[in-house]
Amino acid sequence: MRSLTLALALGLALPVAAIAAPPPPPSDPEAHYQTLLGVAKAAAPNADWGALRLAYARRPGFKPMDQSVAKKQMFEAGETGDCAAALTAARTLMAEAYVDIDAHLVAAFCEDRTGDKAAATLDRDIAAGLVASVKTGDGLSPASAFTPIDVGEEYALMRAMGARVTEQALIQSGGHAYDAMTTVDPAGHKATYYFLIDRVLAAESVALKPGAVSEGGPPGRSP
Repeated sequence: MRSLTLALALGLALPVAAIAAPPPPPSDPEAHYQTLLGVAKAAAPNADWGALRLAYARRPGFKPMDQSVAKKQMFEAGETGDCAAALTAARTLMAEAYVDIDAHLVAAFCEDRTGDKAAATLDRDIAAGLVASVKTGDGLSPASAFTPIDVGEEYALMRAMGARVTEQALIQSGGHAYDAMTTVDPAGHKATYYFLIDRVLAAESVALKPGAVSEGGPPGRSP
């Protein structure tokens, strides 16, 4: 439904997250993530969403190339106006990946429609925090690129910014890999946004080998 598409565009002037040196990897990535997840839920929306996203990507069960069934169901239900099914799928997706931006935005949209304003505000604020944590620059050049943990996050960020992707290209610059997303906004303005994807490519490469990320191996270097 058209209103759902509009709801995915936050239209917020979000702060740019600072880039910090990555900490050493935890000895138990799953336990580390679960600890941070509990802290984030208790503090939401004022949590360290960037740290939570990176911890999620270091988990043994992280599958950078997989498309969630719940996410597909969520979008299908949303586009047909079935908010009950969309909200159920969004909550299932959050249980799988609490850091999923789309899950929180769709949940907020449907919670608004059902009159649960407090839940809608919380989910919308969480989505805004997640978006801000990906925006480690303005994204308009490789030097100021965004830093996603997977390709799905790239598209979620573009939706949240109200930008429609018309073309995607893989480029190399300064020894790093980037996705260059050519976009157009509702007013017809074009822009190209850059995403640093060293982590994404490393995770995808490792996922194809024994000891992969999805099998408990390390996820490659942090962005």
